[in-house]
Amino acid sequence: YEPGSTFKIITSAMGIESGVVKPSDPFHCNGAFTVGGVLIHCHKRKGHGSLNFAAGLQQSCNPVFMQVGARVGVEAFYDYFRSFGYLEKTGIDLPSETGSIFHKKENIHEVELATASFGQRFNISMIQQITAVAAVANGGNLVTPHLLERFTDSENRTMLAYATKIKRRVVSESTCRTISEILEG
Repeated sequence: YEPGSTFKIITSAMGIESGVVKPSDPFHCNGAFTVGGVLIHCHKRKGHGSLNFAAGLQQSCNPVFMQVGARVGVEAFYDYFRSFGYLEKTGIDLPSETGSIFHKKENIHEVELATASFGQRFNISMIQQITAVAAVANGGNLVTPHLLERFTDSENRTMLAYATKIKRRVVSESTCRTISEILEG
């Protein structure tokens, strides 16, 4: 599925972690933003007006995220996209897991980067999105998801337990804390 605005959490993590945006950075939304000669609209057609990055995330403003994506740049965006696990299967304990459909790095230009920054024009699995967002929620660690914590027998003895397996750190705890505070607000 196309993750849409739920992907803005990931673009936020990219921007904050790479140092190209701070919560207080100013932006302006007049309802659309032109990228590579293409006018791309915000969901709020009349615009959000002047706002900072934190408000842009809280209000889910597409023009803010197109600008953050441009600041991150294609190379770093693609590297973070990979690091967050979108180019691999999660390893969840279910059969027939599918992967994502994303642009080849060499085919990402201004418009593709802009639309990807707010979660459109690519497809991922729901479990990939849950796993990536969970990495931000848990302090920056990408983990292998499991449906169950453990199996027990009729006498409540553990027969099989799943330990948390950290694949890699994708962003810092500080970045995750900042995003959590913004989203809580």
